[in-house]
Amino acid sequence: MNSRSPYSHYEETRKGRGRSPSSRQDSTSTQTYTTKKNMKDDQDMAKTDRRRTRTNRDQSPDIDKSSDSYYSDDYENTTYGSERSPTPSSKAFSPRAKKAGYKVRSVTPVHNRGIKKVNTKFSSSKKAPRWGFRSQSLNKESSSPKDIDVVTKRVLSARLLKINELRNELTELQMKLEECQKENKALKRLQFRQEKALNKFEDTENEVSQLISRHNNEMRTLKERLRKSQERERNTEKRLKDTEEELYRTNVALKKLKLLSENKQLAEREELTKKVDLLEVRLDDRERRVRELEKNLELTHSSFQRQLVAEKKKVHDVQEDNKVLQEELLRLTQKLKVCVL
Repeated sequence: MNSRSPYSHYEETRKGRGRSPSSRQDSTSTQTYTTKKNMKDDQDMAKTDRRRTRTNRDQSPDIDKSSDSYYSDDYENTTYGSERSPTPSSKAFSPRAKKAGYKVRSVTPVHNRGIKKVNTKFSSSKKAPRWGFRSQSLNKESSSPKDIDVVTKRVLSARLLKINELRNELTELQMKLEECQKENKALKRLQFRQEKALNKFEDTENEVSQLISRHNNEMRTLKERLRKSQERERNTEKRLKDTEEELYRTNVALKKLKLLSENKQLAEREELTKKVDLLEVRLDDRERRVRELEKNLELTHSSFQRQLVAEKKKVHDVQEDNKVLQEELLRLTQKLKVCVL
C-alpha cells in the first residue's frame, strides 16, 4: 500500500500555484511522470481495499446492502466513467462523505479549489485512519468497511481534482504557447523590416560615397582644364604683346623710310620707293596678322569665360546635390537609430 497521503498531490498543487510561470513550465514533465505514478499507486491501493471489502462482505453476509458500509461494484464503473467525462453528479461527495468531517466543492474545468474542511459535530480528537501503514490486526480492518469506502471515494475524488487541475494547466500552457508564437511572429516581422531598412540605408550610403567620388573626380578634371585654359591665355597675351612691339618697330621704320623718300636729293629714289612699297605690304600683313590675333584672343577669352561660367554652374549643382544627399543620409541614419531602439 502506498504510504503517501491521498491529499499529497492536492497540497503539492496548492504550493505549486505560488510559483512563477517559468518554474511551472520547467517542472511540467516531472509533474506529469509523478502524477501518473501516484495515480497508478492510488488505483492499486483502491483495488486492494475493494478486495478486502468484498472478502469482509462475503464473510459477514448479514450486512445490509442499504447500510453505509456496503460497497457496490456499480460505484467503480460510475467513478471511472466520471474520470473520462466529469459530470456535476460525479464531482460531489455523497452525504456519507460529510460524516467524516470533509466536504468537496463541485469541480469545474476552469476553477479547482480542492477539498475544504468544515466544522463537524465530531470531536477534533477523533482522527481519520492514517494511510501508508498496515494495521496490526485484520479484524480491525474488516470491522471498518465504512471508513475504507469513504477513503476510496476521497481518493477517487482527489484523482478527479488532479486531472482537472492538469487539464487547466495544459490549457494555460497552450494559451501561453500561442501568445509566444504570436510574439515570435511579430518579432520576425519587425526584424525583417529592420533588415530591409538597414539594407536600404547601406545601399544609399554606397550611392552617396560613389557620388562624392565622382564629384571629386569632376572637380579635379575641371581644375586641370581651368589651369590649361589660363596657360593658353597667358601664351596668347604674350604673343599679342610681341606683335604690338613688332608693329611699333615697323611703324618707326616706315616713318624713317618716308622721310628718306621725300628727300629728292637721293639718287636711288626708285629703289627706295620699291623698298617702301615692300615695307607697306609687310606692314599690311603684320597689321592683318595682328587683327587676326586680336580676334582670336577675343574669341578665346569669350570661350574661356563661357566655359568658366559653365564649370562654375556645374560645380554649384554638384555641391547642391551633395548637400541634399548629406541631408538624406543624416535623416536615414536618425531613422535607422529610431528603428533599432
